[in-house]
Amino acid sequence: MIASSDHFYLEFWALGGFSMPRFIVVILMLALTSNVCLGSEGDAQANSFANIYALLCMKNLLNLEALREQLKPMPQFPPEKAAPFLGGRPGDAWPVPDKHGKFVLTIHSSKNFCAVHAHRASTETAIKRFTSLVADAPYPLIATQVKNEQTQDVVNGPVQTVSYEWSTPGAPLKLLFTLSTTPSDSAELQVLGSAAVIRQ
Repeated sequence: MIASSDHFYLEFWALGGFSMPRFIVVILMLALTSNVCLGSEGDAQANSFANIYALLCMKNLLNLEALREQLKPMPQFPPEKAAPFLGGRPGDAWPVPDKHGKFVLTIHSSKNFCAVHAHRASTETAIKRFTSLVADAPYPLIATQVKNEQTQDVVNGPVQTVSYEWSTPGAPLKLLFTLSTTPSDSAELQVLGSAAVIRQ
């Protein structure tokens, strides 16, 4: 991780004059108020993905070790099953129980990085929900879209990636939120959302 002490979290938010409790309240409100009622199974899966992403990754991004502690009673994937979700990086992976689909939470050991993987979900709805969560940052943070591109993957077909950064002018750290989606029914994962703390 970039830093594991309380000083890291205080440093980041002090630079923007922003309180951690207020940040958590904003994330919870966004997750709950943007949960529109949609009919299809894919929409329900996308809504579940967005809620899991907001309540686990976004809410806990600045204190992932505390999230690890909360997850200790939960069943965890063994290293060989976690590896494909971690992309070769050290970390841990947990299945996330949900009636609408299969979801996996991953947390990297070496940096402040959290991700939610969705096996199946409406990519259109996932993008809308993700955008509603990250396109507007809580004051005094500023949200900036830094990526919106479509690439072609040999295995998964077309992949769309959207990223937003939250930051304050002059602060050494940023929050980076990224969503990758593919509509291919043969893809192992159709939706992947990550949240990370990065340096300017």
